[in-house]
Amino acid sequence: MTGITKSKFLTSAGLLTLLCVLLPPVVRADGTGRGDVIITLPTISGGAGDAIVVFGKLTNTSSNTLDFANDSLTPNNTAIGGVADLAFNGFLGLGPNSVGGNSTLTGVDLFTIFIANDASPGLYDVNFYDLLGGTDANCTLDFSLCGVQLGTVEFAVNVQGVVPTPEPGTLVLLVVGLLAGLLVIRRAWQ
Repeated sequence: MTGITKSKFLTSAGLLTLLCVLLPPVVRADGTGRGDVIITLPTISGGAGDAIVVFGKLTNTSSNTLDFANDSLTPNNTAIGGVADLAFNGFLGLGPNSVGGNSTLTGVDLFTIFIANDASPGLYDVNFYDLLGGTDANCTLDFSLCGVQLGTVEFAVNVQGVVPTPEPGTLVLLVVGLLAGLLVIRRAWQ
């Protein structure tokens, strides 16, 4: 091998070795891995400036109890933000931290969506919610024990337009007009 070819070979081999060392092995939760939990969400709608708590349904399709380690929310647009709630609430004892084998949890606080004050009306899609966990009951205490992506769901947020409200000056004019009308009617009776 020439000096240049040998150098490129050694660099490539070193980078490949480093990549293999840094990538963790795939952990599987019931022998099936990804998709053991089906996440069902409601339609998410709101107006600019709203904060929407999203409650959903988690269905465990495996026979094992699956413990939650972490969850994440990935919005696709800067007009939409949010925080994942499930794992944090489970850690604090404010929500579930696992789902039994072949069972369903309903009305679960999954995440909170924040719609920016200047968000334009429209459909903001290609947002993702991911749930990580595994079969180890210590998932909530040590995230490294449970790194399986139990479920993921893509969702859209419908930002509705603002309903115009009458200006205070319009209301004053309406009241003055009604009072003037009543005065005219009263004088007509006299």
